[in-house]
Amino acid sequence: MMRCCLLLSLVALAAACSQSGPEQPLCTFDDQGRIVMQSGDAEAACVEPAPIPTGAKQEKSGRLTILEAPLPPPFSDLDGKWPPDPVNDKPVLTRPAVPPELSYYIRAFPQATEPAGDVLSMGSEHTIVLRDGCFFLDREGEDDPLVFFPFGVALVIDDEGYLAFGSRYEPNTMGSVRVGLTAQTGWYSEPSDPDPALVDACGNHKVVSVAHVTNPFATPERFNPALRRYGERSGATEKQIVDRANTCAVEQAQREADRRLRNPSLDPLDCNRFWAF
Repeated sequence: MMRCCLLLSLVALAAACSQSGPEQPLCTFDDQGRIVMQSGDAEAACVEPAPIPTGAKQEKSGRLTILEAPLPPPFSDLDGKWPPDPVNDKPVLTRPAVPPELSYYIRAFPQATEPAGDVLSMGSEHTIVLRDGCFFLDREGEDDPLVFFPFGVALVIDDEGYLAFGSRYEPNTMGSVRVGLTAQTGWYSEPSDPDPALVDACGNHKVVSVAHVTNPFATPERFNPALRRYGERSGATEKQIVDRANTCAVEQAQREADRRLRNPSLDPLDCNRFWAF
């Protein structure tokens, strides 16, 4: 049943140029990398691709590969409350899944056409990477599946220029998480066969559908009680607690990338002494 629903929903293959409207098509390029802006004998306005995101590799195809990204320090203070105050504002759809200026770099962004409503969401975490314009769930082995995204996920450029998964909604309470970093994905489906259009774009790989793509540190306040307990045990000041927890979190993310991409025999880095629940 899930396979059937997945295939029926698999329609938005990140041809985000279609989202830019006929008035401003996405610019195309010749074999020298120059923008082609001619339509017949008249110059046609077009949307120029955004600058290449920080840390991304542009393939010969023009599409991007992003296999890892640095984690920005997630903690700033210990003043937040848990549980946080509920958000009463109704989310408003404010942006396309793939902005036109980013669509040149992306081959496909398969996504549900409408919100799924309440879904089973567990605390599963996985890394989603971009390979030559296609998004894969990076797992052990060589058979990584393509990712089918829920309706609310959008591609954004964060404050430091990295390509990230954000939200199509405003307000966004879940933060953004960079492509190539571990994200909370919740429950995901069993691998299923891809839609023919996705095969044309990204090759014949299995597909998994994730429940969401969110930042594990989007609400640092939920870590604060454990961080305070660490301070009580260690005698550390608040600044020392925040600095040490940030250092460990950043180093842990880098170690995970090194284990995935370079040396699987490396031991994982354990930061539970700071935020064990």
